[in-house]
Amino acid sequence: MSDSLNKVLSKLVTSIEGVKNEREMLLRLIIGLAVFLLLAVFKKQISKAVVWLCTKTLARKSELAQKALVDALSTPLSFFVLVLGIYIGTEIIAPSGEIRNPVLLIFKLGIIFSIAWFLINFINSDFSFVLKDDDSKTKKTAVNFISNIIKIIVVIISALLMLEQFGISATRVFAALGIGGVAVAFACKDAVENLLSGFIIIYDKPFEVDDFIKIDNEVGQVEEIKIRTTRLRMTDGSQKIYPNTTVANSAIINLSRMSHRLVNETLGIEYKHSAKEIDAFCNKLRSLINSYKEVDKTDVRVNFVNYSDSSLDIEVFFYADIVPLAEFFDFKTKFNCDVKALAESMNIDFAFDSRSLYFANELKIKNNEK
Repeated sequence: MSDSLNKVLSKLVTSIEGVKNEREMLLRLIIGLAVFLLLAVFKKQISKAVVWLCTKTLARKSELAQKALVDALSTPLSFFVLVLGIYIGTEIIAPSGEIRNPVLLIFKLGIIFSIAWFLINFINSDFSFVLKDDDSKTKKTAVNFISNIIKIIVVIISALLMLEQFGISATRVFAALGIGGVAVAFACKDAVENLLSGFIIIYDKPFEVDDFIKIDNEVGQVEEIKIRTTRLRMTDGSQKIYPNTTVANSAIINLSRMSHRLVNETLGIEYKHSAKEIDAFCNKLRSLINSYKEVDKTDVRVNFVNYSDSSLDIEVFFYADIVPLAEFFDFKTKFNCDVKALAESMNIDFAFDSRSLYFANELKIKNNEK
């Protein structure tokens, strides 16, 4: 062996208890590095084997649960195998002494981090293996909301456990928070209000995920109800994020819970039409509306209601048993076309805004010539 290598080995022998000579130190170095490299190179294969074993023992009856477990565990387990390689290699090389202590700290932090990583990944899954296809959207919304809270708890506990490894106890942390409790309370006031408002939304159920709602005169589809915010996909494709407090304190119209839709229009016809023509048009229009199978026939109103400046106004009022917006627009198109065809068949002319000027007694207008 070269002199420089002998010097390094001699220093290691003196700093590590239980190692007798340089030859034993060299053997420990070779074995320790070999173990580390073996685990580092084959960490993915090892993690796949462990994950496969877990899926076959813990989630063998559900393919969805197996997929969730594989997605959540694979990457954190690969990271843990790498940390384990560092720890085992160090234990072989230096079972005691100053080198061992920082590696042991890294190993403990790696365990905490890997478990927290796995739990957060698992919580981020869609829980389709727990929820049945026929479960209500309310249950799914509640599960998603509670999972967000659990994630925060996991992060806090993991952070406290990591601080414990550095000698900072949770008692000291809470004591420090107690000293600045007033400042923290003011800083977290909005966050706490939004959290409580989120609970109110989940419990009161004014809407659920995937519902179309109208809030602040804007319409959007509910995408997520999180701890602090509610996210809507607006009709123009953009995403709008509301604080839960704003949502809980606003008047909300849930368009997805409509049992039917209202059709309320005013048709203006020209003044030249007689009362008999108006009455006949109203009767035939009422019969046309009642001919649709989608119409609630218990409340159909067609009435001559007003003398406007430019028209005789006929109000049309009825309900259609159609909830999807696209289907309702298709119905409105058909209805309007049928009304136009009916008016044309009866020689009824629709009015438009206009003004007529009348000159009585052959009024003459003369231009002043200069």
